[in-house]
Amino acid sequence: MWSYIAQQLINALSYGSILGLLAVGYTMIYGILGLINFAHGEIFMIGAFACYLLSAHWNLPWIVCATGAVLASTAVGVMLQRFVYKPCQKRKASVLTMFIASFAASLGLRFFFLMLYTDDRKPFPIPEIFDTMYFVGDVAIGFRDIAIFISTIVVMLLLTYFIRYTKIGIAMRAVSFDLRTAEHMGVSSEKIIVAAFVIGSLLAGLSAIEYGLSFGVVNPSMGFLPGLSGFIAAVIGGIGNVPGAMLGGYLIGVGEVLFVAALPTEYSPLRPLFVWALLLIILFLKPSGLFRPNVKFEGTWEN
Repeated sequence: MWSYIAQQLINALSYGSILGLLAVGYTMIYGILGLINFAHGEIFMIGAFACYLLSAHWNLPWIVCATGAVLASTAVGVMLQRFVYKPCQKRKASVLTMFIASFAASLGLRFFFLMLYTDDRKPFPIPEIFDTMYFVGDVAIGFRDIAIFISTIVVMLLLTYFIRYTKIGIAMRAVSFDLRTAEHMGVSSEKIIVAAFVIGSLLAGLSAIEYGLSFGVVNPSMGFLPGLSGFIAAVIGGIGNVPGAMLGGYLIGVGEVLFVAALPTEYSPLRPLFVWALLLIILFLKPSGLFRPNVKFEGTWEN
């Protein structure tokens, strides 16, 4: 019994790491722009597809494919900011208009890949080293689970240092709290917005690699459910709060896996129910999320 619970906790920490990086990507962009980037799940999907295509069509070394995945996600995120969101900002579009533009970008990217590759699952390239297993009693710990968890923690520590102590990070926090005042103090909000998209999209690419290593498949619809769970994790953690988003990702990851593990096999499709139930409970008890949001809404769209 205890070995079964321990095994599920290991799986949960791996899945929580994936959701945590996605949630931080959401909250980075929302914290700066006040925008829910619904195309974030597709940015995640494109990263995984880039790794698959570089491996399947060019047979490149895995580290090159993984780097290409991160670069592809980052490039797509920056292009979305430049050609979709920036024109809306210049025209001082309403929040509803930005929401529709974000949703349209999400659908456009997903159905573009569906037309090219259909929704069939493709094998994600996994080096042999990630198939290594270690045993602690009856509990199997995969090297991929260790790598996913440690890499996520390292990325979070580096990101926390970047946001707290670097010049750009301090400027990002200033813009997220009060855009107009930050601009009057000499901060270029346009550069900070691009930086937020670069970091958020880069995290989506890293999350896509972790997802591919964990589940071993890619397909054009793969970004929908993880993207939705990542968004909910960001809301639960306190939108705009980076550590809160990461902890929200682990909370959902651990909760989802243990929720399914506690139920009979035939009830496993109820897994998404846990996410929504958790969101409703936390928002009912603490509408701002578990941690204080680092966002001031006034002055977000207009300069």
